[in-house]
Amino acid sequence: MAISTINVGNIANDGTGDDLREAFIKVNNNFNEFDNRVADLSITGENLGSAGEGIFAGKVPGTLQFKEIIAGDNISVSANSTSVIIDSAGGITDILVLLDNGHISIDGTAPTRISGGDIIETRAVDGDIVIDLEDRGILAHDKEPTLSSNLRADNNDIHSVAALSADSVTAETVNANLEGTVFGIDIRGISDYIDGNWDFGEFFPKFNNVFDYLVFNTDVDMGSFVGDDTVIFDIDLGLGFQN
Repeated sequence: MAISTINVGNIANDGTGDDLREAFIKVNNNFNEFDNRVADLSITGENLGSAGEGIFAGKVPGTLQFKEIIAGDNISVSANSTSVIIDSAGGITDILVLLDNGHISIDGTAPTRISGGDIIETRAVDGDIVIDLEDRGILAHDKEPTLSSNLRADNNDIHSVAALSADSVTAETVNANLEGTVFGIDIRGISDYIDGNWDFGEFFPKFNNVFDYLVFNTDVDMGSFVGDDTVIFDIDLGLGFQN
């Protein structure tokens, strides 16, 4: 209810104001109203939200208490009649970046460049930093490239091969197979002509008469030649008959 005002009239004892009883009824009603309003002061403050730090500290009779907002390192706090302003005093000064091998400290007051190395490219795409390997040249930068599994050319050519040799470190014999063609020729059958003994069959001379044929096909047993080391035998068998 609202506070009741006692009518005291225009001048003293002019009979226009509240009588004594009516005036004290209003006084009692006003005291009751004050009691009700004091009872409502039992409410307390509440920090809203599920995260962050609350600013309400507590309540003592007649006073709600709140926490102070204190500026930390590189932070400033100011206020006006309607707002509390929290600002960074000088921006971020340093960022510590942990790497697989060591770490670096980035100065927040100056631009920092992220650069790629050999066959590495860095670029910005829609606010993201993208680090890529170049499409070509990875093996060219590897001084001692090795394979951990079979090499597939996927029907592509291999050019400018100097030599296939034994391992220079372990001296192991190269016994792996190269599959495919050499200048379009399947060379797998060439081993039939390289391995084993070559057999060209027999060579038959050309004869111009029957006497030459008989002489060629007649075995002549000249027996044994006996003599000391000083004897030199000179045997002339004539000319051959092969054309």
